[in-house]
Amino acid sequence: MKKPYKVIDVHGFTPDRVKRQLEFEINRAPQNAEKIVVIHGCNHGTVLRDVVRGGLTSSRIREVMPCFANDGESTIFLIKK
Repeated sequence: MKKPYKVIDVHGFTPDRVKRQLEFEINRAPQNAEKIVVIHGCNHGTVLRDVVRGGLTSSRIREVMPCFANDGESTIFLIKK
């Protein structure tokens, strides 16, 4: 059985590439996927974090949650079944 979540690291991506990659990953997530964890970092600015947390329009996203366990360097997407 596959994990009910996926981790995606977008360090070094451009904002446009982040948006395209995440929309692709969210839309192709398996039906048993519960969440996608996106590691975007924040030590070199907040551009990627802002794109991840506010720039996606997929209908499969149920909720977007900042993850404070690692100083806000990742975001969790809860996926609709």
